[in-house]
Amino acid sequence: MSTETTSPPVSTIQRQLRPWQRLARRYDVRRSRHGRLPWLGCTLTAINIVVLAFFVFDTPLGQAAKNLSPRLIAVAGAVTDIGRLAWILAAIAVVFAVGLFIVRRSPTHGGYRSVLLIRIVTYVGLSVLSTSIIVNLLKYAIGRARPLLYDQYGILGFEPFHGDFLFQSFPSAHSANVGALFTALALLFPRFRLLFIGIGLWLGASRIIIGVHYPSDVAAGLALGAWIAFAVAILFSRFGLVFSTGQDGWPRPRLNHGLRCRSS
Repeated sequence: MSTETTSPPVSTIQRQLRPWQRLARRYDVRRSRHGRLPWLGCTLTAINIVVLAFFVFDTPLGQAAKNLSPRLIAVAGAVTDIGRLAWILAAIAVVFAVGLFIVRRSPTHGGYRSVLLIRIVTYVGLSVLSTSIIVNLLKYAIGRARPLLYDQYGILGFEPFHGDFLFQSFPSAHSANVGALFTALALLFPRFRLLFIGIGLWLGASRIIIGVHYPSDVAAGLALGAWIAFAVAILFSRFGLVFSTGQDGWPRPRLNHGLRCRSS
């Protein structure tokens, strides 16, 4: 009488592994798909946009900021705080709580959708938090005078490590947070990317309209936030979390991948 031993299914083996071991396995499976990305070209493009804004637009806007329409300034002031870190994190928390409540009540695929929602929230939150930390360190170290002090300092007023609000203009933290948030959303939901990009640009412009940032501050903030959200998406795609790696090496959302596998 022969005795045959059957190996446990792959899913059982994966559950027996520690979290870091599971991540390592996911990374190894996808290693061959990693492609080279145009980091240098994207970085140089962003730097050129910021430099162009600095030399071409900062002075005219610094001079004209006080002459903008009070109604326009009021509207911009009403929406600009959307870029505050506290507001963004609060919105993420609300979306997570509501989303988790909805998916938990789903009769099918509720467990997978809960895990996916947690991963999406982790991706967006990590992108925004990382951006906020980096941008605040940069603006403190650079110490650029805000347009509110244009008459005294012009566009070349720098007092590194000053620490005062009036010397924390470059880069714009609000714009960086907005850039990270809406780039993350554009990567997650590419069908609506033009909408997200447009909202991000207008929210960034609101910082110029209310007179607390120069165009180059906003351009640098938006670029920094977008770059960090993209980099985090690349990191997630290397482990097959939320994103997969496309043939060109760019992250592609895989929000329905698990549902298709389970349905088949």
